[in-house]
Amino acid sequence: MLSLPSFDNQRLIFHAARQTLRKAEMARLAVREWLNYHDLELEEWKHKTACELGISISEFEQKLLAAAQQHIKDEI
Repeated sequence: MLSLPSFDNQRLIFHAARQTLRKAEMARLAVREWLNYHDLELEEWKHKTACELGISISEFEQKLLAAAQQHIKDEI
């Protein structure tokens, strides 16, 4: 049987996790909506930047993905 303080701690942890998931889902929806709204601008920017760098769009996308993954690793 759980003690009252232990139960309260577990309840608080569960509540915090649920709030975090809710906030993450709201952020995901907001980002998705923004990306959908600005999709044409982003595609134009990728094309222009890839041309300036003298590489294909797929190579540029791979570089962006690698940079994002490295940034995430650096944050951890």
